[in-house]
Amino acid sequence: MNLETFASFFAPAAGTLALGLLAAGLGATAHAQTAAPGCAAVEVQNVRPSQGHLMVAAYASAEDFSKKPVTTQRLAAGEQTMRFTLCGLSGSAVALTLYQDLNSDGKMSRNLLGMPTEPWGSSGTPGAMGPTWEGARVALDGSTVVVRMSM
Repeated sequence: MNLETFASFFAPAAGTLALGLLAAGLGATAHAQTAAPGCAAVEVQNVRPSQGHLMVAAYASAEDFSKKPVTTQRLAAGEQTMRFTLCGLSGSAVALTLYQDLNSDGKMSRNLLGMPTEPWGSSGTPGAMGPTWEGARVALDGSTVVVRMSM
């Protein structure tokens, strides 16, 4: 997985305002479910079934957000709603960023304006200018993190 993809995708860019507008209506909620310590149960909705891979990155702090994930995961896209466990986490909070790599090239595809052309999502509530640590941060309290993909 190309970790720079996560950093460049969520870093401020020319098309960030439009990205924030795309993010309206996206977000995550928590459902009660017990996960092992250091792990989070994740549910991703609105996945394009059997197309490419779901690329997931987890961040543990504001300083590392979109720069240095604590763990990453690459999953073959399956059903429209995917459930999996993400381990390697610590602390009381985590922020997730995801995109569906439809063409399996290992990077987020964009149009000429820098806008994503592949589905994406984040935990928490995406801000007007795209995901931030504050907006994407969710508690690691044993609840399932539910993320809805953009397309």
